[in-house]
Amino acid sequence: MTKSKRLFLLLFFLGSFIAAAQNEGKIKVLNYATSHLTNTSDAYSSYVDVNNPEVQKDISRIVDQLVEFKPTIICVEIVPGEDEATNRTYQAYIKDQSNRVNYSEEINVIAFEVGRQVGVEKVYGIDAHIGFNYPKLMEMAKKQDASSAFLEESIKSVEWINDQPLLKQFAFYNSDEFKSETFNFYNFLATMQTPGNNEGAEIISDFYERNLSMYANLSAIPLEKEDRVLILLGGTHTAYFDIFLKHNPKYELIDATEYTDF
Repeated sequence: MTKSKRLFLLLFFLGSFIAAAQNEGKIKVLNYATSHLTNTSDAYSSYVDVNNPEVQKDISRIVDQLVEFKPTIICVEIVPGEDEATNRTYQAYIKDQSNRVNYSEEINVIAFEVGRQVGVEKVYGIDAHIGFNYPKLMEMAKKQDASSAFLEESIKSVEWINDQPLLKQFAFYNSDEFKSETFNFYNFLATMQTPGNNEGAEIISDFYERNLSMYANLSAIPLEKEDRVLILLGGTHTAYFDIFLKHNPKYELIDATEYTDF
């Protein structure tokens, strides 16, 4: 072995040791983006038939990946006020998988199933219902000639990914590329305004408040350092949560792409 190779290996293992030491005692969080499979108010969403055998096969592969993380806490896009009803259904689901909550289907087929397989005792809702006038911003953007090309490309991109096979959707929504694109798009919408007004910034601040409120709901969950938290949210919320979690020394943010090895 050459001297340079030995030095490289030494630096590699030293870096790994330092990283492990820095993360010791932190709560591991897998912030995982999901397609909303059904029942969503999103302007653009993916609909799949979860009873289709091919779709079920894909969902099983997603579940298998998340089971490897071995979460002890699972958080979903339901408001905390629904926790009692959600967990009654979850406990029933553990015994009989025909039980369902009447929310987006990913909660049933992914969150509940991962929880059942690893023995999670309770599922936590962390959503916050705060109004967000997305249609007004889109209407303003369509009227601005300078924005039309960017808007059209952004919509085509979202429509394209929603037409892709489910596994490809999940891989994309958990990528840095998607997170960068979604930040850029929402920042673009924040610039929509009429002379002398800042309508776009005001409306986007409502969405930002929603994400911060969801983060506050996560922070209210009693956690131990041994806990492993799986957060299952729509892609844009996940992008915001990445930022919040990266800057909180309490958490070790796990690379979600490690769990999209399909």
